Amino acid sequence: MANLSRLEIYGPSTTLRRVGEVMFNDTPHIHYFSREVAEHQNVRVFIYEDQNTAVHSARCVTCILSEFPSKVCLEIADVGKQSGFRGSQEPDEQPVYEQILDFILDFSKQYGLTVQNRSPEPQEKTEE
Repeated sequence: MANLSRLEIYGPSTTLRRVGEVMFNDTPHIHYFSREVAEHQNVRVFIYEDQNTAVHSARCVTCILSEFPSKVCLEIADVGKQSGFRGSQEPDEQPVYEQILDFILDFSKQYGLTVQNRSPEPQEKTEE
């Protein structure tokens, strides 16, 4: 089953701007994309790969970080392809999805930022 977390981080704007920079330097992403969408508004996309070579399985984790002057919105999705057997990860090995969440929570706690879970936007029903 796919994991999806939506978070909002609030705090001083100078510290909020550092979240994406620190993630770029300190997390082991395999692909990175950044684009300024408006003045003081950026979108950064990080893609991570969680490999377990012992059982030939891999899982992709995508993190979309939207930076605004007063908050940072994060969407972290663990929806990539996986092969191998269920439960094949080493018991003492933490999945990349959880490592990213821990990193964000630790960074926020260290710099006095407020993290809130964001509920998903309601989807509009389409008539057929």
